[in-house]
Amino acid sequence: MDSRKELFRIDSGSKLPLYDQIERNLRDLIINGQLQPGQMVPPEWDLSELYGVSRLTVRRALEDLVRQNWLERKHGVGTFVRQPTIASIADSKLSFTEQMRAIGRKPSSHLIGQRVVPATAKIARAIQIGEGESIFEITRVRLADEIPILLETSCVSHEQFPGLADRSWSENDSLYKILSEDYGVGITGMDHTIKPVLLTETEARYLQAKAGIPALLSEIVSFTRDGTPVEYSWSFSNGDKSEFYFHFQRIEPDS
Repeated sequence: MDSRKELFRIDSGSKLPLYDQIERNLRDLIINGQLQPGQMVPPEWDLSELYGVSRLTVRRALEDLVRQNWLERKHGVGTFVRQPTIASIADSKLSFTEQMRAIGRKPSSHLIGQRVVPATAKIARAIQIGEGESIFEITRVRLADEIPILLETSCVSHEQFPGLADRSWSENDSLYKILSEDYGVGITGMDHTIKPVLLTETEARYLQAKAGIPALLSEIVSFTRDGTPVEYSWSFSNGDKSEFYFHFQRIEPDS
């Protein structure tokens, strides 16, 4: 069996459009580091065989990803994962719950799914564990005043935080608060990168938005006070209902 079919796969029984599933699968492979910047993706005919769909379906998914700046086409050569053009920044707030309460809005969450899975190379590097080690992954829609704002997936070490996978997550649970109160691990800083994207049909459905509208993909690595990485997460914002504020201040050296 072609081992690539374990990576390039969709659910033929799903009600989601095939091109949307392919787009999501390729984007997940890029986010998780299984397709690296500068790497050539398989050609259309190859992807057509791997996914079991027509080349037209594959082409539509690739064209959408090119338009969203995930991929780039090089004439006569092939299609490649784009080099990232975003910079790391430190956010002025930490958890989503804290951010929403700070501006007087009521935060809540809707659980989409939770599972224990092997860490991909990218996630393992981000939180400094071994590739293939178990991570706890939770996907939620984050709401403010009952309005969907983010579709968020968070990952932490399963070995470091046993019991998270067995927890019944309520709509008011804050991951950072649980890490602090139950495990004694406080999040005090983060690296935050942002990239413009267009919402797929699935993401739009969770966010109660229109497919194809502009949105932001945020990737966060959270740290403890001593600089130890704890969590890697990525989220898609609802471009119609989101606003980002950053405060930058230069600290003058002591005279």
